[in-house]
Amino acid sequence: MSSTRPTYAGGTVIAAAVVGATALTAAVVVPESMSTNGPILCPFRLVTGLPCPGCGLTRSWVAIGHGDLSNAFTYNAFGPLSMAFVASMVVLVAVVAITAPRRLSHIESILRHPVVWTVAGLWVAYGIARGIDAVANTGWFPPVS
Repeated sequence: MSSTRPTYAGGTVIAAAVVGATALTAAVVVPESMSTNGPILCPFRLVTGLPCPGCGLTRSWVAIGHGDLSNAFTYNAFGPLSMAFVASMVVLVAVVAITAPRRLSHIESILRHPVVWTVAGLWVAYGIARGIDAVANTGWFPPVS
């Protein structure tokens, strides 16, 4: 007779929360000068010279981590929103993991919510608009340097 334990996606949710918590910690620990004076790491930008939707997110998070909210929006308008979302999810996962670990799989449903998909779509549209702005040199968005 084999005993089977119920499975749930809690391990994946916890792993994602650990990655998020690590990124949040790095945003506070990494000096601002390190995030603004380094090599270009974005593969899309290296190949095309154009910003991708994620370009500037690291600098935005580091700016927030050091209390510089105005520059955070300049680097990437979705930086503060994404950081707030990740921080909220890390706290939620921690609370659920401690109080009701079997409910961790329910957290995945948050990521499938239409609001999350709408914001993700707006983020991609923002990234495309920044790319068009960089090509057309219209000056709608701050340059990604």
